[in-house]
Amino acid sequence: MDTCPECRREQNDLSRRTFLKRALGVAGATLMLNFFPSELLRRSASAATNAGKTLVVVFQRGGNDGLNTIVPYTDPRYYVVRPSALIGAGNIGIPPPGGGDGAGINLPGTGFAMHPAIQPFLDLYNNNALAIVTQAGFAGSTQSHFTDQDIIERGLFQATDGWLNRYLQAVGSVGAPAIRAAGMGNDLADSLRGSVVVPALNDLTALTFARLNSAKAPLESNLRNLYGQDPASTSTNSYSRLVHTLGPDMLSRVASIEGIGPAAPQNGSVYPNTTYGRQLRDVAHIIRSGLGLEVATVDIGGWDTHDDQGGGGGATMAQGARLGEFSGGIRAFYNDLGPLMSNVVLLTCTEFGRTVYQNASGGTDHGKGSVWFVLGGGVKGGLYHGAAGFPSSLVDANLDSGRYIRPTVEFRDFFSDVLVKHFGVNATELGRVFPGHTHVPVGVFV
Repeated sequence: MDTCPECRREQNDLSRRTFLKRALGVAGATLMLNFFPSELLRRSASAATNAGKTLVVVFQRGGNDGLNTIVPYTDPRYYVVRPSALIGAGNIGIPPPGGGDGAGINLPGTGFAMHPAIQPFLDLYNNNALAIVTQAGFAGSTQSHFTDQDIIERGLFQATDGWLNRYLQAVGSVGAPAIRAAGMGNDLADSLRGSVVVPALNDLTALTFARLNSAKAPLESNLRNLYGQDPASTSTNSYSRLVHTLGPDMLSRVASIEGIGPAAPQNGSVYPNTTYGRQLRDVAHIIRSGLGLEVATVDIGGWDTHDDQGGGGGATMAQGARLGEFSGGIRAFYNDLGPLMSNVVLLTCTEFGRTVYQNASGGTDHGKGSVWFVLGGGVKGGLYHGAAGFPSSLVDANLDSGRYIRPTVEFRDFFSDVLVKHFGVNATELGRVFPGHTHVPVGVFV
């Protein structure tokens, strides 16, 4: 078993995402702006083709065990490296379909099964609305949470801005959207950091002046007057000047959020009663309200299952509980938007998978390739293994270093498929997002 000192450091390191970040408090909410002042006002001259389209990226932080999410149950070797939980306590193997408590859900004709906790995905898959990529990642994985998350979110092995922010830079917006992009949570995902200003929205119900009642109008008026002063006459300090430039924009965004009212999920959708569920609900609400949202990010943590990972029957065990919340939230989001999903793509990612062999603590350690999902407009459902295919058997000779699922779908190809097929970016724009990368289509879109 890996001791994973990095995992413990991750819990305590509060400074890794704080560079160049300032918070503007409004009625107890936080609107965080990341910026590079010299490029603040730069806009692309490209003709936008993305009108009405939205991309939502859900990041499973911690490294989800893909081998127990989509299970190669027809390979006898799977039950050698991961004995079934029905055999003894501490084992994590998912029983085959029909194999009793916690059995996998069969994906006919594939030799694979779903973890029972992601049952909310089943009819999406059966209706060709869900694409599953079993070996996503990148060949140079360091198996470090910090490093691999940064590489995936920035889209390059060395970069200061994120791939989603570079998309916003490369492609112009249609009109003047109230909220073109948003990171849900107290902090902004690295994928959204860069020269285009993006807010971090923790809770839409708090982002309002309304609770101030009679004090609302004079406070808002005074703030607008303050921010509306000529920056050149107020200070020579660049950050002060920037605040005066951004202030009116911030107030306009707050007014836009106030105008859409509280979220009211449609079509009987019930989100998990968690921060993750609330954030997906809020994203759906912003999309439905027509504020021009193109890109949003949502995080869900808890995937670093070094111990007590559990098998298929362990709904309260580490992985089963997370998968239930994860899939339930996404299914609620899909149902909530209904026909609007034709203009929305939601994709999921995780920094790496886990070791093929279970460890002595009933868990798995840092690995490489893992399972990513994508659903929404134009998605061609099915199971995708990359050009090399899934290993014919989980014998050591077929694994990376005898321990890991080898990544066969490069993450930038997966992201590029979304940008090209969903947003319609051209080759020049794609080159700005992923400079130096040659796009090899994964084929997950019609």
